[in-house]
Formats: sequence, structure tokens, C-alpha cells
Amino acid sequence: MITLADVLASASMSAADPKLCGNVPGTLDRVVRWVHSSEVLEIAPLLRGGELLLSGGAALLALPPQEQEEYVRSLAGRNIAALALQTAGHASPLPERLIAVANEQGLPLIDLRAVAPFVDIAEAVNRLVVNEQADAHLVVDDVSRRIARQITDRGPHLPTILDVVATSLAAEVSLAAADGASLGHAGSAVEGEGTTAVAGIVVGGQLAAQLTLRSASPDPFLLNLAAERLSGILALALAQAFRPTPAQVANARLMESVIEGSGAGTLERLWVQAGLRPGQGAVMAVFRSLGREVSFSAVERALRASGANARSHLWDGELAMLFILPRGNARKAREALLRAARDAVRGTDACAAFGPHVDDGLRANQSYVEAQATLGLGLPAAGKVLDAMEFLALRILAVVPEPELLELYVRSSVGEVLDWDQKHGTALTASLLCWLDSGCNTTASALALNVERQTMHKRLNKIADLLGGDPRDSGGLLDLHLAAKAAAATAAAGPRTAARRA
Repeated sequence: MITLADVLASASMSAADPKLCGNVPGTLDRVVRWVHSSEVLEIAPLLRGGELLLSGGAALLALPPQEQEEYVRSLAGRNIAALALQTAGHASPLPERLIAVANEQGLPLIDLRAVAPFVDIAEAVNRLVVNEQADAHLVVDDVSRRIARQITDRGPHLPTILDVVATSLAAEVSLAAADGASLGHAGSAVEGEGTTAVAGIVVGGQLAAQLTLRSASPDPFLLNLAAERLSGILALALAQAFRPTPAQVANARLMESVIEGSGAGTLERLWVQAGLRPGQGAVMAVFRSLGREVSFSAVERALRASGANARSHLWDGELAMLFILPRGNARKAREALLRAARDAVRGTDACAAFGPHVDDGLRANQSYVEAQATLGLGLPAAGKVLDAMEFLALRILAVVPEPELLELYVRSSVGEVLDWDQKHGTALTASLLCWLDSGCNTTASALALNVERQTMHKRLNKIADLLGGDPRDSGGLLDLHLAAKAAAATAAAGPRTAARRA
């Protein structure tokens, strides 16, 4: 593994005269999974953790202090290794408040006091990272071969297989059934902090078991790679013992038909076979992993423990869940499910989206399609659950066939505000949208933007000046709200595209 201490000692980084700011515990021992350079301020959702992020800092330092601090918080939330900002050539050093927030959030901050080509730093360090990752692949390949040989020669004896994994990876290995019951354990217990990797083992479209690997090493790459690769081999070992029940088979067929949007006749037959009554309302949710493998079985158990009548299916690495809603109380039941789902994924590396509910479960595919579309629109962070009902305007905008039409109305509605932001580096458009989203509540929008109420009033007064009056008196709040959402969506699409190219 490559640590931050190794990176700071490298010749390419030393040329930038790096200085560690703050005193985050364990900074030098942090594992660097990759070095990435970007000036995109909305980069956090595209990071997976362990990156050393290099930035010239000009775009960041031009932001108001509150937005600088939010940028730092967003990176800390993605568990990156460190943020390195180049101050060479800047008139002033890094703001003390920025350093303090980075320290509070546990994000190591590095001041690059000399100019050095970022490409040289990235190439030198990433070359070392790739070499280490190649070694990890060799280790996992060897474990896979040994397990395959064990299954071929002596059969799928789980205790022996788990012992091979534990010995080869110097890790604690646990295998549990979907209901949490232990199927086996090997290796010594890992005390204190370390690295954990989790992988679901799917047999016949059903989650048959969950593999958990724990190691005292702080490097997550080897364990994550092993969990991902070994889950497939362990599925072969479990296939002979795991036999889905008729109910599981019926549920799997129903869920596949819902996801694929099968015809009403097929869905009605499978609906009854799965033990459901015709005419019941339903809502679909999609759970997705961001970065590390997520314990979908734990999420599912938590939701079922809340009393939800649910069917689930692992599909293309995602967990799709169909929730049956009570007649006459579907809206309230859906809101309760949203709260339960948010509790279930909080603090995990999963995100999710709920589609709108449908009065007849035979139309559940429509809810599934909207849940998927919402995930694409919302770019949720880890531990977040999105509600499709909050994205209706964006969904409407997404299906407008002529982008020029949107641009025309956006410019006509909020063009003056957009021009002011571009000229002065402000965020009036975002403030306007937040205020409209809050129902024109100044206090709530100030709280959401983490600014003083008086500051929010000043922004709204400036917006009113640019728009020619208080928007609430225009009779066109809906039109203005749609235009502001379209402007925000367009602005967000640009940085994301640039980040992917970078």
C-alpha cells in the first residue's frame, strides 16, 4: 500500500514544497488509492475514497467562506486521503478558517508552496499504486485457484474454503446466511480499527449469503478486490446446498417481470403466485452501492423489521424492492417507508431512490423506472435516499425534446441573475432555487445554505432588483421555479462532464 508519507517523500511531490496543515490523527499513515487533479468544485460525488486530490485552488479560494467550507465537508464525506492546494503565486496563504474546518472534518490539508506539474506527481504516485494493485491481483488470483481446486478435488467444504481465504489474506472471514445466521467463520478476530469488505453472494437471483472480510491492514484495496472476486466462487460452492423455496422462486420471477415491464397478463399471474392480492397499491425502490460493496442484506432486514410487506431482488448489482401499500393509506405508508429507508442506509456507502406509488401493483414498473431516473438526476451521496416526488420538475425538464426551448425560457426568466453570477462569482441562482424549494421561506433557505438570515435577505433583495420586483408578486412562481431548476440542472451537468473527462 502507498501511504501519504510515501507520497510526501516522493521527488515529484517534494518539488512542490508541501506543508501539512492541521493535525488530523494518522495523516501520514493514510492509504492513497489514487492521485487525481481537478478544479471542479462539485467533484465529491465522483470520488470513491482514498484519493489524493490536487487543486490549483484558484476557483475554491474565490468562493465565499461558507462555500469553501462546504467543499471541504463534501470531500471529507467521501473519505479521500487528502486535499492538496497550491498556494504558490497566490497573494495570501490558505484561510485559517478553511484549515480549521478541514481539521474538524478529519481531512488532511496540504499546502503546496511551490509550483510543480500535477501531472508529474500523479504519474509517479499512480505508477506505484498500479504496481501494488497488480500484486494484490496476483494474491487474489492465487486464492481463487486454490478454492477452485478444493471444490473440484474435494467438494465445496465451506470450513476448508474459509480457512484458505483467512490464511491467504491474513484476515478474519465470516459467512452468514441472508437472515443473518452464521454459515462459517475462520481466522483470528481483528481487534480495533482495520479494514472491512462485504460482498453479497447471489445464487439463482436470490441473496444466499454475505461474505465479510476483516483485516488489521488500513489498505482497503486487497480486501475489496478479494470480496468481489471470491463472492462468485463461493456462489458455486453454495449452489449445491442452497435451494430456493417455491416462494423465493415466485418472488424472483415477479420482480424480474416488474423490472422488465412485462405484460399485464404475465404480471397478474406472477402477482398471485407470489401470494399477493390483485388491486393492491405498491411503490418501488432501488438501492445502489457507491464505492465499496454494501451489505444489502442488512438494509433489507432493517426495512422488513419496520413491518414492510416487501419483495426484493438483486439485479445488475442493485437491490430492487417492491413494497405493498395498504388500501386507502398509501401516501402515509410510503412516507413511513422513506423514513425507514433513510435510517437503514444512514452511515453506509449505499444510496437509494423511491419512485411514486401506484394504485395498482401491476403498474409497479412505472414506479421502478422513475426511481432509476431519480437516481440519475439526483446524484445522491452515500447514505442518502431520494424521493422521486421531489424531482418532478427535473423529470419534466429531462423529457423536453428541444434543449433550445429550455434555454430560451431560462434566459427570459432568470437571465439577469445568471449574468450577475457569472460576472461577480456569486451564487444568486442557487440561492433563488433554494428559496423557492423551501416555499419562499427565508429562514429555512438561509439554514439550508448555512448563511445568516440577513445575508439571505440581501441576496433576495438583489434578486428582486435583477428580476424587476418581488417574484411573489408576479403570479409566475411556477414558471420561475421551473426556469431556476433548469438553470441549476444545466450548470450541474457541465462540471460533472468536465470531471469525467478529467
